[in-house]
Order: sequence, then structure tokens, then C-alpha cells
Amino acid sequence: MKYLRIISSMVISCVFLFTLSCDDRLPVETEDAVETGSLALSYVFIHGSTSNPTIVGEVLSDPEATTSVVVIARLLDGEGNGVNSKSIQFSSDIEGSFDTDDPSTKYVPNFKEFGFPDMGGNGYAYARFTPSDGAEKIETTASSGAIITVKYTDDIIDNVEFSVFSQKEQVWPYTMNITASSQIELGASSEYEVLLQNAYGHELGGVLLNIESDNGSIECADTCYTDATGRINTTFESYSFSDNVGPGLVNTSFYHPAISDTVTVQKQIVIGSESAVGSCAYIEIPASNPSEIVVKDGGGIESTDIKAEIYDSNGNLLTTPITVNFTLEPILEGTYLNSPGQTTINVESVNGIATVSLNSGSEPGPVRIKATTNTIETSICDTLNNELESISVPVIIASGAPYYIEAEYDPNSTEAIGGGFYQTECAAIVYDKWSNPVEDSTYVYWSINPLLPDTTIDAMVEGVSYTNNEGVLSGTATPGVARTNIVYSTDAIGAIAQVRALTFGTNGDSVYSYINEDEGDATLFFLPGQVSLLAEATYHDFSLPGSTVAEIQISALVIDYYGNPVVDAPVAFGGTGVSAWAEVQYESEGWTDEGVLGAGEGDGCFTWRDYGADDDPQTLDMGTFNQSHDSFDLDGDGLIDTAEVSEFFNDWGYDGVANTFDQGEGNGYWDGYSMINCEPVVKTDQDGYARIIVKFDRGLCTLANEDDGVCTYDDFTASMGATLLIPEITASDPLDILLVRTGQDCD
Repeated sequence: MKYLRIISSMVISCVFLFTLSCDDRLPVETEDAVETGSLALSYVFIHGSTSNPTIVGEVLSDPEATTSVVVIARLLDGEGNGVNSKSIQFSSDIEGSFDTDDPSTKYVPNFKEFGFPDMGGNGYAYARFTPSDGAEKIETTASSGAIITVKYTDDIIDNVEFSVFSQKEQVWPYTMNITASSQIELGASSEYEVLLQNAYGHELGGVLLNIESDNGSIECADTCYTDATGRINTTFESYSFSDNVGPGLVNTSFYHPAISDTVTVQKQIVIGSESAVGSCAYIEIPASNPSEIVVKDGGGIESTDIKAEIYDSNGNLLTTPITVNFTLEPILEGTYLNSPGQTTINVESVNGIATVSLNSGSEPGPVRIKATTNTIETSICDTLNNELESISVPVIIASGAPYYIEAEYDPNSTEAIGGGFYQTECAAIVYDKWSNPVEDSTYVYWSINPLLPDTTIDAMVEGVSYTNNEGVLSGTATPGVARTNIVYSTDAIGAIAQVRALTFGTNGDSVYSYINEDEGDATLFFLPGQVSLLAEATYHDFSLPGSTVAEIQISALVIDYYGNPVVDAPVAFGGTGVSAWAEVQYESEGWTDEGVLGAGEGDGCFTWRDYGADDDPQTLDMGTFNQSHDSFDLDGDGLIDTAEVSEFFNDWGYDGVANTFDQGEGNGYWDGYSMINCEPVVKTDQDGYARIIVKFDRGLCTLANEDDGVCTYDDFTASMGATLLIPEITASDPLDILLVRTGQDCD
């Protein structure tokens, strides 16, 4: 992780602005419009108030931590001069709070409270950003951290990137690795280097450490800030008085106000010519290289060396071989030392350094190592000392490359987005070989196609997403989950799409999945509009001559959320008192109810083989199993070449008369409203209507009274309904049809 401590070309947004002081006596370098120029940026992590902050190593979203990031931006013109009184916009890709998104540049004398005493002048604006509780974006080699963007114009824009941790345990305790001479002459100097890291393994830049010694002075004094690599390179100079000869100590410490704890490391430097004691005094585990590996078979480096350094009381590495015990605590699944299955092992040092190989298993996470010596089980290297122990987290094991992917969608979350279009969220979870969610920002590529045998679909899917992105509809982000959206029109309602999510594995191989248990079938939902039921008559009198059966045509009108007709949507009809259902037919003249290959004969319904253009049930060609009788113009000349095999009919169109060239004549398929599988289920036409004929028997009106040969009958009210059979299933209001039989001579 990179932490900037100098002005760079990186920028931060989504920040908390503070009022900046300005010396009006100093001239403004320029106040003309900036058409060419640049932004120079710095940032620092703080705890406490802006006026009196404590610089810390990272941002914690833990509400008790109260840590923030301060971003300092300087607007420069084309000649490198700072420009005042210009508006700069800050924005962030994670949730959080800040004072303003539009600060103005001005003169600032310096930024010493933020660790930049030498930085100041014209053109500066700064802001403070605090992430929302629980927010987390950790920068690794495989994933990006939080990004703040700073913008003056579309051409003058930059951004910075940093980690946001959600828990204190992820970063604390800090570790300090000290490098310095083990022995110097009286009054002499030694280079003194400190490497500061948090428990996650990130190098911490911009942190003020307290380095002090009773035996000498520190060159950086009270300005010992870590650089961008987490290091302080300073000098320890020993005092020259004679009483200073002997073992000296340099104490390096940091108090973390957000955690209320202190980490201190002592470094012994022998001053003068005093000889080394020669027995072990302490043990250290330095940072590993590499400090990040991946799980087994994860497509990257899977092992690294862990070292333990044994020092005498003068800070010298012991040349005598010492046995050191390395132990994994806790044990990540499958992780081992040297040989498979080993989680604790004794290793003999060479020139003061014991080395063991750490090998990843199937579980990612930080690796905690304990190194122990000066015990009966290892080596007694100093009988005066207790057990020597060092505990560190020198390595992080990251998830591997994508190996599995599972895609799904949530049609119940469909919403109208205007313009006659709808949107449905879908997502894919991506795992490595061991079912660990992959690292954030792993790209997933989406595609949508019609389900065969259809060749077109009025729908699209946003083609690229990445793991842990925020869903547009759900508003949530989940590690390992990439979210996108299906967008479709009214014409696609009820259609079945095939949606695929694809990513790339270890060797660039394709890893993909189709939604709906890998079948890929995604029905595009009907966002409730309206299903209305109409009838050509709502009253019938069985007393009319020859009226023993009432036949009434009823129609269901399906419109969507926008009021557009829904086409080719199946509608089921039902009702009380119905004796039979019949199709609304326009080419009934000449139709022969003979069935097709023994199926459908005499059933009163038009029958066809729904096998597509080739009439082969084994192939999914154009028109197969779409619940429609289709005809096909195979050569594109505008004439029908073939049609699905059906019962015989005269192809005379809606008027049923030959050679009138009306609608439907010679189009190759039977015109009317066919009942699917001879059930009262009919598909809507291009105007959104599904029509059917309902039949009622006169016997519904039962005898009520007989008086002098005149019979009277009870009325019967038939309640009809229609239900749209595509998600979301929607029903019409009931429609009542009154059936009567007025008094007449008894039969």
C-alpha cells in the first residue's frame, strides 16, 4: 500500500473541508481562469480535531475510532504558479461524510499540523473525509482501495487511493523493524532506520514516531515522520562523555489515540569498545519478501520464507547455531511450514538467522507466526533469560484467481426506469478453487441472448461489472459478488432470456455461468400494469327460441406499467358455471378437426405440431415450442415457403372468403385465438387482447316454481376472471354475466 507524504499527482475526493487562514498582505500569483495546469495533492490520516490532530497510519470506519483522511490539493497554472479563488470539487467512491464538495483555493502559510511544515503558498484547498460506519475497501495487489477524485475541470483532474479498515483488530498492533549498527564508538553516529507496518502488513506513511534515547540524540528530533514507504531514515549520535560507554537503548514508540494503546520497540546499540555478551537476548521476525502470497493453486506465488533473527545483548546476530521453534497461530486451512501438515517446526539458525518456508493452503487471511527459543525444547542460549518469543504477521495470504462463478437474478426487484423500459438486478458470486470469494475489483463480463429457437430479444445487460461493486437497485456491495442490470422494453415482457456471467481464471481460461442454476433462463417480469376483462354481452336470456346454450366472447386486455399492450403473453380464463370453452376462429371455414398424427382429433381445438420450420422435435430451430402456429419465409422473397404441420384449414384470412386479400389471407398460419393444449389459455395479440368463447348451459337456471303450467326459473350469475401467467402473475377484477330464463310454458 502506498501512502503519500509529499505533494504528488494524486487527488482525493469525498472530503471534509475546513476554513483556511489567508494572509491578505501576500499578493495572489494569478486569478485568471486556469485553462492549462495541474493539481498537486497530498493526504494524511488523522485522529482528533482538525486544529490539533494526531497523525495515524490508516482510516478506520469503526465509529469509536473517529479517524479521517485529510486531503490537500494545490491548483497550479501552466507555469507552475498556485492559483487562488478557484472552486475545486471533491468526490468519493465510498460512503462517508464531508463538509463540502466545492472548496475554494487560497493562500495557506503551511500545513505543519498535518506533517507538512515546508508546504504552503497560493492555490491550496484541503478537506477532511470520514467514512461511514462499517465501510471497508482495502488496497492490495489484486484489489483497489477507496478512491477520492479531485476535479477543477474535465482536463484538470486527479485522484488518490487508500485503504479503509472496518475493525481495529485488522491493523493493530503496529510493528516496527529497526535497522541500526549494533556497536559504535563514543561520540560517533549510526544510521537508524525504522520500518512501520500495521498488522495487515501495510507500510504506514506520514506517521510521527517518538524516537528517544538517554544515550544519544536523534537527528529528526520531534519531526520523525515516516516516508511514503513507511520508513524513517535518521541518525543516532551517541553522547561523548565517558559514562556513556556500554549498552545503550533507543526507544521508538507510537501511541494510537483511536485504539488507546502504545507500541514500543527498543534497539540496543553498544557505545564504545565494550565487548559483546555473546548470549541470546532477544528474537525478531522481520517482514517477509514477498509479504503477500495466494492460496494453493491460486495462480500466483504460493510460498515465502519466514525468518527469525536471534540477537545478543549488544544487538549482534548470534553466530552460534540456535534452535528456533516456529508455530502457526491460528492455523489457516491447509497452510504449512516446510512440509505438508507441519504447523510447528524446529529450525537451527545460521549466522543468527533461522529460516522456514511458509506455504499457503486453501484459506486466505493474515498469517500469524510465533518464533520461540531459549527453552528446553529448543536451545538454552542464555540461562539467565526467560523464554524468548516474537509474534508477528509477516505474510498475508490472498484469495486465488476465479475458479467458480454462480450467476442469479432477482426479478422481484424489477422497477420501471422510464421511457417504456424496465430494469432487473442480477449478480454473480466468484470463488477461487477453495470456494473463497475472490479479491475485490475482479472483473465479470455479462451477455444476454434470446433462448433458442428465438433469434432476437428486446433486452440488454450492462456488460461489465466487478466484485464488491454496489448494485444500482439493491444499493449494497458484497465481497466476491459482481452486480449488473438487465434492461428491457415492454415488447420483451414474458420473454425468456439467457444471461451469462464470465470471468477469467488462472491461465486466462474462461470461467462462466448462466443464471437460474446454470440453465440461463431468465423470464423478464411483468411489472404490474393492468389485466382488464371485457365481454361482448353481460346478459343472456335462455327463453329466446332455440337458446339452450349461451356462447359469449370475452376478452382480456393486458397493458403494462406504461400503458403499452403486452404481446404474446399467456392468459388463463376461468369462471363459474362454464360448460365449455371454444376458440375465437376467423378461418373456421374449411377447417377439419382431424388432429395431427393421431393427436387432437375431434377436440374442438386447432392442433399443430409445435416443432418449428423443420418439423423435427429433436432440434431447436426457429419457432420450436413457442406455443404458436408459425409460418416461415425461408428465402426472404416475401412469400411463405413452409409452415408448421397442422390440421387442414382454408387460408382465407379474417373474412373467411377466398381471394379477397384481406388481413391474414395466405400468410401460412391459422388466424384466430387458439387455446394452448386445448385449455382455456390464450396468448395476447399485437394489441394486447386475448379472446375466448365461454359456453353456459341453460340448466344453470334451475326451476323455481310451477303455476298453472307456467314455469319460472332462478337467475344465475357467472363470475369470470382472467389471469396473466407470466411473473408477476396478475389477475383481472371479476366480470359478472347474468344468465336468466324468463317464465314460460313448462316443457
